Amino acid sequence: MDEDPIEAVYAFVERAYVRLQASDMLALCLEEGRLSPLQTMVEWLVIAGPQSLTALREILAEVYIRRSQIKNDQHQVFAKLENELRGFGIQLGGIHSLMSLSRLTPVAFLAFLRSQNVMNEGDQLACLQRLSEALDMMNSLDHHLGLLGEIEVYLEDWLWCLIYQSTQQDWGERKMLPSRDRWLL
Repeated sequence: MDEDPIEAVYAFVERAYVRLQASDMLALCLEEGRLSPLQTMVEWLVIAGPQSLTALREILAEVYIRRSQIKNDQHQVFAKLENELRGFGIQLGGIHSLMSLSRLTPVAFLAFLRSQNVMNEGDQLACLQRLSEALDMMNSLDHHLGLLGEIEVYLEDWLWCLIYQSTQQDWGERKMLPSRDRWLL
């Protein structure tokens, strides 16, 4: 069976359009900090029925891409902080993430700085400021990851519902065929 080239192009363009819309909706969800902008789009797809499976899969793929980007952003935030602290002569050693640094109280972080021979109060304040900014950024990124996790679960639930509905429709269509024609499917 050869696929019609025009149909293949239309299918590709449709998937690209859905991805573009999904990307815009995800950006809006992250900006507003809530799931509702995407819910309307998904509800319309669910109402359309099982033919929306591809669109839901494209949206879910966009969520996976966005999560990956945010995790990469987290690594970049830590690498930037590590590089800035290195400029003050600080080696993080056993501290491999901002999560580890976030567990340090300001007093403990100052003690850590002193253990690294950072005695100048101006340098200590600058390091504390950079840590605070990095932690704020990480908290924002963590919030985005949490929201994307909620979106992922929401989409997967609806995806499974549509898969079930599609299976039931296929089963119903096969059931209605005469017994000799069932073998042709």
